[in-house]
Amino acid sequence: MSDFDLLKPYLEKMKRLNHLLSIVNFDMETKAPVAALEEEGDLLSYYSTERAAIYQDPDFIAAVKKANAQEDLNDAQKLLLGDFMDSIEYMEKIDLETVKRFDKEQSKCAELWREAKSKSDFSIVKEALEKVVANKIEEAKLLKKDYHKTLYDVLLDDYEKGSSQEAIDAVFEPLKSFLITHLPRILEKQKAYAMPSILPHPKHEQEELSLALLEVINYDMNRGAIAETEHPFSDAVAKMDSRVTTHYHEDDWRSSMFSVLHEGGHALQFQNWSDYEHENFVNGRASAAQCETHSRFYENTLGRNKHFAKTLLNLCKKSLKSEMNDYSEEDFYRVINQVQPSLIRTEADEFTYCLHIIIRYELERDLINGKLAVADLPGAWKEKYREYLGIEVPNDKEGVLQDIHWYEGLFGYFPSYALGNIYGAQIFYHMKKELDVDSLLEEGNLAPILDYLRTKDFAYDYLDPNEWILKVTNEPMRSAYFVDYLKEKYF
Repeated sequence: MSDFDLLKPYLEKMKRLNHLLSIVNFDMETKAPVAALEEEGDLLSYYSTERAAIYQDPDFIAAVKKANAQEDLNDAQKLLLGDFMDSIEYMEKIDLETVKRFDKEQSKCAELWREAKSKSDFSIVKEALEKVVANKIEEAKLLKKDYHKTLYDVLLDDYEKGSSQEAIDAVFEPLKSFLITHLPRILEKQKAYAMPSILPHPKHEQEELSLALLEVINYDMNRGAIAETEHPFSDAVAKMDSRVTTHYHEDDWRSSMFSVLHEGGHALQFQNWSDYEHENFVNGRASAAQCETHSRFYENTLGRNKHFAKTLLNLCKKSLKSEMNDYSEEDFYRVINQVQPSLIRTEADEFTYCLHIIIRYELERDLINGKLAVADLPGAWKEKYREYLGIEVPNDKEGVLQDIHWYEGLFGYFPSYALGNIYGAQIFYHMKKELDVDSLLEEGNLAPILDYLRTKDFAYDYLDPNEWILKVTNEPMRSAYFVDYLKEKYF
């Protein structure tokens, strides 16, 4: 038995705890009674602490260090053990009671966020968020290494290993300038086309459409499930269990349609990790941006593609009925690609979407680096929306309370959405060299596209982002592909 094999009992325990925590979290976000949220939050905190305790187990620490010295480790094992060494270093600096407090305060903050959003009142959650931000700053100070130039770098590194605030700024600043500069041009061009009206559709029709969408992208319902939630998400619960959620707005069927394609894209990645990744316990090691690459790819690159419009329109005609029969393909394509500065990130058009992300990135960067107080967050949010998108934020619900991420402690995550767009455009460019993607989309035959991603992309998701994109496309990340993609589509 190798030294790595001696770790497997611990790895199996972690896998089971992660499985349990995912189920509890999914329940809290979907079906759990409001009165039960505190109890389920305690359950989440209890088992999170159980998981964290493994990293302070002397036998586990000794086993990791011994396995890390093994000479014949494969690439996946080396990366996994490197992650464990980082976690052990962190847990050597923090006690379990602090971990438990962090988890409990994040859970409480997320619970208060739901109330605050429903009442459109940031003051309800302000103090809880101040605690979460203070905890993340404390955590960043504990984890900071010599190569981290800022505290935000530490948290960013947790989601996008090898990245930094300096690197993100270098990508986002010119992208922001491009988007703000050309947005008026796109809006002016769009005026030449009379946009069809969006009529309401009942929830049951949209639920039918959701199932049809998951089927056409080849999501396996035998290994998945779909539920309704306030803020759509997906989860790789277990090898045979990858779930998605959506929300339904009866006044705009597009919201749920693209949420389903987005979360379905995530779940296709989860359902198609290789046996090698599962056997070496690196399934789920993909960075946040790698995951967002695939969700944004299915939502936008494929979902809003002109060649896919006929397939989508036919699905809508079967499920949504009524005015869909009056839509031409051109009408439909225009409706699902309408550019319009808006308040809500998850419903933003493809062109302005990255501005929503850049706003959040700049705000969370300044929060963690101590340049912005939580109390000033709503005002700073409104100011940036006015400056970048030219719109006024009327209330907290449609402003600083619209996303749950910060209230769950996910600082450093938001840049991944924009990076996912950049990675996705690069992958799409190379995919089109090998597949007749336009014809496949027109036929509604997405299976070859999934096969391509399964073999050339998902199988290497365990690699660090820079290595992964090099493996998938044979070149480092190049943001020019995304800008060129936008120019070709919208100019």
